[in-house]
Amino acid sequence: MGKNYFILNAKSILLIFSLVITGCATTSNVSNDFNPEDPYEKSNRKVFEFNNKLDQIFLRPLTDFYDEATPEFAQTSITNFFSNLDDIRISLNNLLQGNVVESMSDLTRFFINSIFGLGGFFDLASEMGLEKNSEDFGQTLGKWGAKPGPYLMLPFLGPSTTRDAFTFIGDTALAPALSLDDNGARLGLISLDLINTYSAFTGIADIESKDQYAFLRDAYLDRRKYEVNDGLSEEELSQDEDFEDF
Repeated sequence: MGKNYFILNAKSILLIFSLVITGCATTSNVSNDFNPEDPYEKSNRKVFEFNNKLDQIFLRPLTDFYDEATPEFAQTSITNFFSNLDDIRISLNNLLQGNVVESMSDLTRFFINSIFGLGGFFDLASEMGLEKNSEDFGQTLGKWGAKPGPYLMLPFLGPSTTRDAFTFIGDTALAPALSLDDNGARLGLISLDLINTYSAFTGIADIESKDQYAFLRDAYLDRRKYEVNDGLSEEELSQDEDFEDF
């Protein structure tokens, strides 16, 4: 088995579990207005409630403890460290999308922060004016013309689409932290990254809305369209031969 087998297998189980749930569901919609992007809304809402309970019982207490036990400067350094490792994956995705200049900028960021930023704990590249990009394999597939497909709420993993749900294979293969020989160190880094990332976004659970599920779904889908289209509007996309209407 490859070094990434455990992580890929665990996420595969979660993905298959989610797809089984949505596959068994009817296309009846919970809300009055049917959303063609969310044909599995009934089952998605059940998974959303499960994730909310998991958040309240386990994840929120864990991240509250992390916030109290970890000084702010240490959290910033941890964020910078994983963000620096992520620049490799971002660079490769930019390259696959044909963004050569951005890809070289990502690699330059990585080497500057790794060498002069003490392994990435300090983000000197941003202070030098090298902008942090954000590209993943889902965006790469979207740039290649892959449609997002139906919206999915995945157990543990949160909002996604059928296209984005399977892209963890490409992104996981490009994640430097998963190439460590020590399984304990690798899982420790992954766990720390997840806790630190989740801690930064716990506010999403506190959003006041009459329909938190619909709010999160619409925000996710809009954000993904924005990211895949590199921030271009539908009108701008129609005038750009390098893009397709996603």
